[in-house]
Amino acid sequence: MVDIMRTTREILLLQVAFFLSKLCILSAEKVLGVENSEFDFDGLPGAQHEFKVDIPGSTEDCFFQAVSEGAQMHVSFEVLKGGDKNVDFYVRDQNWQVMEVQNYKQSGTYNLENARAGTYAICIDNVFSRFGTKLVYIYIVTFVMQEWVQFQMELSSLHLMAANFTTSLNDVQSSVEYMKQSQAAARFHVIRDWYLVQGNNYYVFMWSLIQCALILIAGAVQVFTVRRLFRTTNVTPSAKPRA
Repeated sequence: MVDIMRTTREILLLQVAFFLSKLCILSAEKVLGVENSEFDFDGLPGAQHEFKVDIPGSTEDCFFQAVSEGAQMHVSFEVLKGGDKNVDFYVRDQNWQVMEVQNYKQSGTYNLENARAGTYAICIDNVFSRFGTKLVYIYIVTFVMQEWVQFQMELSSLHLMAANFTTSLNDVQSSVEYMKQSQAAARFHVIRDWYLVQGNNYYVFMWSLIQCALILIAGAVQVFTVRRLFRTTNVTPSAKPRA
């Protein structure tokens, strides 16, 4: 009887392992049996972009991101260089209606839950600088939860505790989302520190050159002054030869 129970348990574990292996084998173009060019290379629906862009003075630049129905979207931005390092930040929906406004900000974030399907616009307006260009770092990520629904259905067919497993997956997903936001913040700090180090290096270099030039000039003036002190003539002021 014990051997039969052990054999049944091993068969069930093998079935679960086989199902998990089949579930994990997802191509980048086909997930849940539907082809979509917006899937990333990990085989998960969604997209992730990070880039730096120069925004000229008195200019607004918009970037468009397609979002699936029910997806989540996270946007972060930070001004790295230029002027007062403040810009206006806008998010517009597929009808070009303003959803989020952040005025006169150096950095900020925006999160959208359960989005409607469509193309959203992320806009940066450099209205505070008439002629100065600003370098802005932008991070955009969107993702959906469809694969977890499919996973839950398959687990239910195997008479497993689908509810508890789904809760665990949701906790993992929340942790991954928090980790992505922390990574984005870390990227901002690294890039900002890099430009700060470059600026300090240039400042120290220029001041060193100026101080070296001042030292050389002071040395030349001292040599000229000392030599002039010991300069004598062969005759006195009355035109008599010196003794």
